[in-house]
Amino acid sequence: MHFSDLLSNNLQTNSDLLNFIGILCTAILTFYIFKKETSISFTKERYEKLIFPLFNLLEPVLYQQVQPEYFEKALQIIDRNKSLADGKLLELFYYCSQNPTQQNFNQLCSYVDKLYDKACRKLGLKIRSFSYRIARHQYKHWSYFLFYVLASTFLWAIALVFSLFVFLCLVACLYLIYENANDTNKLIMSLLFSVFALAFLKYMEKHI
Repeated sequence: MHFSDLLSNNLQTNSDLLNFIGILCTAILTFYIFKKETSISFTKERYEKLIFPLFNLLEPVLYQQVQPEYFEKALQIIDRNKSLADGKLLELFYYCSQNPTQQNFNQLCSYVDKLYDKACRKLGLKIRSFSYRIARHQYKHWSYFLFYVLASTFLWAIALVFSLFVFLCLVACLYLIYENANDTNKLIMSLLFSVFALAFLKYMEKHI
């Protein structure tokens, strides 16, 4: 086989590989966007009708001495929006209805507290700072809160290092493929990179 034939076959292989990668990336990105939009739509409805009203009611008295009027109103909010409540919240609703004790109230506060932060993250809203939570005593016990802060910081550091490692590996692989591609495929890869870079910047805008 002549050198020109080998070169032609090599270029064709690279072209097919890049086309496959492009199609795969497009399919994954489309699926991710569709799934994310559907999930965000449900989370937004749940946030507006259930999570925020609950948190807004309970925030002034989170983990404090149980007050019957707050307890009753919280249970009414859950009862009106049972279709949006998950199994854990329904379980807490049952126990709090049957036995409105301080312990059950604290468990409800703890779950609503976490539920609110989780929804905020998903919707791209800023969560409460640690200093704000400390100032308003929004923690079940100081030891739990300290553990939460340390664990969150540690997990965030691990996630950052791992993400950086994966990113560098991905960049190295893409660079090797890019260097061996022809001009047309380089243009396609540049366009794909621009799309992903734009998506990444949008993500960072919401979470920083």
